[in-house]
Amino acid sequence: MMTKRRSSFENHFASVMRKEYRYIAIILAGFIGALWFAKPLRAFLGNQTSNEVENHLIAGIVVRFVIVMILLFVLFKWNLKAFNGIGEKASVMNLHALIIPGSILLMGIFSNWDDYTNSKAYLLVIFAISVLLVGLAEEISFRGLILPLFIQTQKEKKYGIHLSVLFTALLFGALHYINLAKEPDNFWGITSQVFFATSIGVFLGGLFLRTGSIIVVSVFHALVNFSFGTSDLKEKVVTKAAEESSKEVNWNTVIPTTILFAFIFISGIYMINRVDKEAIKSKLDNLRL
Repeated sequence: MMTKRRSSFENHFASVMRKEYRYIAIILAGFIGALWFAKPLRAFLGNQTSNEVENHLIAGIVVRFVIVMILLFVLFKWNLKAFNGIGEKASVMNLHALIIPGSILLMGIFSNWDDYTNSKAYLLVIFAISVLLVGLAEEISFRGLILPLFIQTQKEKKYGIHLSVLFTALLFGALHYINLAKEPDNFWGITSQVFFATSIGVFLGGLFLRTGSIIVVSVFHALVNFSFGTSDLKEKVVTKAAEESSKEVNWNTVIPTTILFAFIFISGIYMINRVDKEAIKSKLDNLRL
């Protein structure tokens, strides 16, 4: 009798939870689980060489390369080539949407120029490969696979595309809370990362739909990390004073940071407003789950 009830509950739960949501949960769990393998790989590399920065980057490259290969297999299996702008008939649209954000990236690169010139050439190459694979892994996961699954569930709603981009961005932002495992005392700093990731997630979603190319948005994502993630090129040396300050909220930066996040978010919404919603939905007509 108990088995029959449990079976009835499981069938009801399965009917309520759409297939798309189950796949979203699987992608998220698989992505987080796969990233965990970088930790033992870093430990293994640490036994071979004492260069912490190099070990960190190489471990990330190996793990994310495997992730990208798996994601591409799923993308092709689900017939999402057209949605992602991959294939012989693929074309990139509205590249002028990159002018303003591209200018900001250039300013970021120039502002960190000393970090690049002070780094060894081989380490800079490894860093460039690392950020490219980060961009590919995260964009294919979220914009390439999760976003179309959300669109499939929201396509009958008036603002279904907007909601799908927002839901995807919220998951992308929340994912950054896993950094608390490395910095458990830096809740406010990590929360700031989450808000930034959410706002830029909306922007990247809008840019992806506007250009129609997962490659363009992945490269842009990589350039963001290359421009503003130069801390990965340096050894992590944290003084006690810096550690204490990271636990506190710097109210002097709250307002300008909020304005920046809002600008990025609104820019993403603006791009979503300008896309052909029906054309996007039609790319999912041959989705095979």
